[in-house]
Amino acid sequence: MLTEKQQNSFKLLISLGIINQLTDAWLSKALAPHGINQSQFNLLNHFARHPDKEQTISQLAEVMQMNQPGITKVVNKLSEMDLIEIRKDKQDGRKKWIRINQQGLDKVQSAFMSFLPTVDQCFDQWDEKQLEQMLEHSQRLQNWLDNNRDA
Repeated sequence: MLTEKQQNSFKLLISLGIINQLTDAWLSKALAPHGINQSQFNLLNHFARHPDKEQTISQLAEVMQMNQPGITKVVNKLSEMDLIEIRKDKQDGRKKWIRINQQGLDKVQSAFMSFLPTVDQCFDQWDEKQLEQMLEHSQRLQNWLDNNRDA
């Protein structure tokens, strides 16, 4: 028999899964006018947090939890769109370093700005304290999941 805490833990995980599905569907629609898909946006957003940081395909595959062929496809498309820069490693020509460029940063910013009306509407009934508490709890869960990827 499950304890009440275990039951609530499962309910929370199920709720988060549903939220993930709903936000994925919304994000796909919201990104369409920007000419990028969710995988491309996620990678651009990853780079936008540290715009001067370069990463390899292997590093990106690990952090984005995608396989290397999948991340390579996303990187190649973003390069074709001139939203990222790719440079070959000086010691190992097979290794490539990827980073976001100004056009990529502008694309991420434009997308986020277009999301504002919906985000404002979504959280209209939340006060600042509720938002801070939700953020604190979700970051705690995010950190645990990030630190326990192999669990």
